[in-house]
Amino acid sequence: MKILQNSKEIDTFDLGIVPAGETKRFEYEIFNDSSATLRDLKFTLLNEETKIIEAPKAMMPQAVDKLIIEWSPSVTLKQGLKAELKIAGIELWG
Repeated sequence: MKILQNSKEIDTFDLGIVPAGETKRFEYEIFNDSSATLRDLKFTLLNEETKIIEAPKAMMPQAVDKLIIEWSPSVTLKQGLKAELKIAGIELWG
């Protein structure tokens, strides 16, 4: 599985700086680059102030779907947030 931003593969969610009390949404694409069907997908962000707004629950092989993340920081950071994402699910082959 690959994560794309503006059609380019990324390995880190660089959410930049968002002022405290504001909310910003970030849109990405998820690409199932395998030949397996993916089911029961669960996306988890490891920062409490970020949340998943939209994510696929299943994906066919070679499919692309949308991932939307929202960040509402309680304090303004001096450096941008680099968020981590965990993806779990079941691969169905054949």
